Amino acid sequence: MGRILVPPKNAPEADVVYTPEETAIEIIRHFNPSGNILDPCMGDGAFYNNLTGSKELHHWCEISKGKDFFDFDTQVNWIISNPPWSMIKPFLIHSMEIADNIVYLITINHYTTKARLRLIDQAGFGIKEIYNIKTPPKPWPQSGFQTSAIHIQRGWKGPISMTGEIG
Repeated sequence: MGRILVPPKNAPEADVVYTPEETAIEIIRHFNPSGNILDPCMGDGAFYNNLTGSKELHHWCEISKGKDFFDFDTQVNWIISNPPWSMIKPFLIHSMEIADNIVYLITINHYTTKARLRLIDQAGFGIKEIYNIKTPPKPWPQSGFQTSAIHIQRGWKGPISMTGEIG
């Protein structure tokens, strides 16, 4: 019967899905990141343009603008963004090398494979919170999986909070 539960790989252009500004603002208000903050996939700036605090401490990358996240090596307190979902593993690996707190807008299933959970644990991180959001309307991907802003934190060994709206 095959691997019917495994979706086909996205074409690179399918990974370019911009976050609605109101969704980014909701996530920023919920997590309230501070200190040095990086948006590694700035796109049109839904997250970056709405960060609060000192702009001198805000950083961005955007491959289409010539700033590749994988070349960014400055340590930051927070990473907050909507990464390309087909590249979540390399994004997580690099993020955990340079940040203490990471919030990625993604579907829950991207974080709950054994391999992904092991990767997070072996890097010394833990899932602190799954903040569920209502999936934005099309053209946002309508997959049937819960869309969430998932916060992982260096050194976190406590319980996982599940907050927000299912939908």
